[in-house]
Amino acid sequence: MPRFRRPFPLLFGLSLCAAAPSFAQSTLPTEREYDKHSQIYNGSSCAQITDTLPPIEAAPDDKVRVRADHADLLHNGLSTLSGSVKLKRDDQEITAEQLDYDELQQRITIDHESLFRSSKIVVDSQSSQFDLDDKSGLFNDDSFVVLMRGARGHADQLQVNADKTATLKGADYTTCAPGNNSWYLEASKIDLDYDAGIGTARNARLRFLDVPIFYSPWIQFPIDDRRRTGLLYPLLANTNKTGFDLREPLYINLAPNYDMTFTPRYMSERGTQLELSGRYLLSQSEGDLGYQYLNRDRVTDQERSYLYYNDRSLLTPRLSMDLHYADVSDPGYFEDLGNNGIDLSANSFLDRSARFMYQSPASYSVQMLVQDYQEITSNLTQVEQPYKRLPQILFNTQTRNSFLYSRLGLNGEYSNFVRADSVEGQRIDVDPYIKVERDTIAWYSKALLDYRYTDYRLTGTAPGDASNPSRGLPMLSTEYGLRFERLLDDGTPQLLEPRLFYLYVPYRNQDDLPVFDSGEPDFDFTQLFARNRFSGIDRISDANELTLALTGRQLDPDTGAVKASASIGQLYRLEAPRVALPGETPPDSGVTDLIGEFEYNLSTHWGTRLLAQWSPAESEISRAGVAVRYRDDNRHLFETAYRYRRGLLEQTDLTAMTPIYHAISLAGRWRYSVRDKQSLDTYVGLRYDTCCWAADAAFRRYISDSKGTMNNGIYFQLELKGLGQIGSGFPNLHVDDDVY
Repeated sequence: MPRFRRPFPLLFGLSLCAAAPSFAQSTLPTEREYDKHSQIYNGSSCAQITDTLPPIEAAPDDKVRVRADHADLLHNGLSTLSGSVKLKRDDQEITAEQLDYDELQQRITIDHESLFRSSKIVVDSQSSQFDLDDKSGLFNDDSFVVLMRGARGHADQLQVNADKTATLKGADYTTCAPGNNSWYLEASKIDLDYDAGIGTARNARLRFLDVPIFYSPWIQFPIDDRRRTGLLYPLLANTNKTGFDLREPLYINLAPNYDMTFTPRYMSERGTQLELSGRYLLSQSEGDLGYQYLNRDRVTDQERSYLYYNDRSLLTPRLSMDLHYADVSDPGYFEDLGNNGIDLSANSFLDRSARFMYQSPASYSVQMLVQDYQEITSNLTQVEQPYKRLPQILFNTQTRNSFLYSRLGLNGEYSNFVRADSVEGQRIDVDPYIKVERDTIAWYSKALLDYRYTDYRLTGTAPGDASNPSRGLPMLSTEYGLRFERLLDDGTPQLLEPRLFYLYVPYRNQDDLPVFDSGEPDFDFTQLFARNRFSGIDRISDANELTLALTGRQLDPDTGAVKASASIGQLYRLEAPRVALPGETPPDSGVTDLIGEFEYNLSTHWGTRLLAQWSPAESEISRAGVAVRYRDDNRHLFETAYRYRRGLLEQTDLTAMTPIYHAISLAGRWRYSVRDKQSLDTYVGLRYDTCCWAADAAFRRYISDSKGTMNNGIYFQLELKGLGQIGSGFPNLHVDDDVY
């Protein structure tokens, strides 16, 4: 059965072995001698002590094996062993200078310091007792090291039982290095049940820098990888929009493959919000859902809520389904209460859709989409609202085998577009084609000939406009490329790939056709080879154009990775296109902007990228972007980017992070609009980071909504390594890969 990854527990788990007490046959030193005979273990955050001896091999039977320098056999079955005593049973060992053995009672008593070890734990105790009949052991005044978790601690008393349970009294626990107790967890009593995978602590206190920061009279926590119900760490923040913001999640483990989280959220400026979220993972599907509810927003004096559901399922081996549903009480919800992972700078709508996809391998595919939207910004006009698709059906097929490098195919579409107070209607598109492809080591060629027929059935048209327009036109495209390769004197491979692309589409007047989903995308390098300068199919641009491009690459001779690459290309329109979107002007004939891309990795630390678009008509750069990055293994990070689009934007983006003194580092990001002379996002933060714990404090001022409202936020985060973190998430410091 599929399982989720377990969320980090609120408190610690301890992996004591619950079998019979074990004993050592090797010269393992006591903890007081570890400084001379130890190595470092880095399984968690801080280095922990571990033994230098070979792994313990399990004995072939359950017998107790003993070695000692001296053995005094006394009356009534009593005996005393002394001098480098070593005992072993199963895969556990113990060493001591002296022990007493009662053969009648099957009891071992050690009144001196002893060291117990297994593959999971090392226990150094000042006295201990072992009952060989019921396979139990009692350690007094002990220190322990959990090897696999990189944790250590101390207990006044540790009782290990044969039923795979253990009890610790007066215990504390930390993952900090020996000699460093920056944080530790202490409890008056801890009961561990290994079969159930549960630990129960009483009077649990979490101390940080010896100051108590958390207390619970009773709490349960997982001690293995199984997920358990319990509290997760609180999230803290303070912003202009919400004021002091506190969230305390409660994780509820319902089954191995589905769970739920209940999160009360207190906002000093807005009120108390409740959130319930869940997820599931089945053999053929996975999904998540959630609901957020704020009874009355103190600022807007209204009820606010957000509901979402996502599902991805494989209904049959060939049929899949993808569902998305979301509903928000008002467009300003995310701007006021947080974006919930939604990028408001790139998304203005919530997606509500159901997509069904049927695949018949090497034969055909069918896709059906039902799609609606909900606005999540408050400054959009009716024209900017997208159309609903109720539904859209796509069909694609292609012959399985080629004949003389050619194949036949068919693309089809049926769509029903709906939008209030607009032209609505149905669109049928049929696109049969023949394509020829030939690909060799040194060259390749492609040709595609198709005839596209599109028919509309419209309602809501203006008087005099056609309600049943149609369009039919042929399209022809060809592409040719060469591949050159050479080796430099040092063995570095260089590749050179010239490409030639030709497109011909005759003109058809399309002014009577509606615009349901067509737009004009940004003109970039990929558009040089596009068969239509518009997105969607409501507009098919006429074309008689030629594209010439050249790409060069230099590879790393050792790894084969691209060390440097450069591309340059330009489109030449033999005839000026006449098809345009409403209110737009078609481009002229002749050459288009010259587009170039360059990327070079100077070293493993330095890298740079440059994109440029130069207009021959204006003799100036119409679009540009440049980015420089530096990153090393010593926590130094520097990224800077510049983006320019003539008449639209001019921005700079600077990110830096560097250690300034030992464990203290500084991080910052500044995004600035040169055109508007305004900072878009300013962030500065300090981090104190050790192997045991880390603390972050930061201030951020940024544009939080589509109206340009600035929001100030103070962020704090405390991370106890090996235990979890308390505080809020921090903004992403990385510059986008797209320097545009």
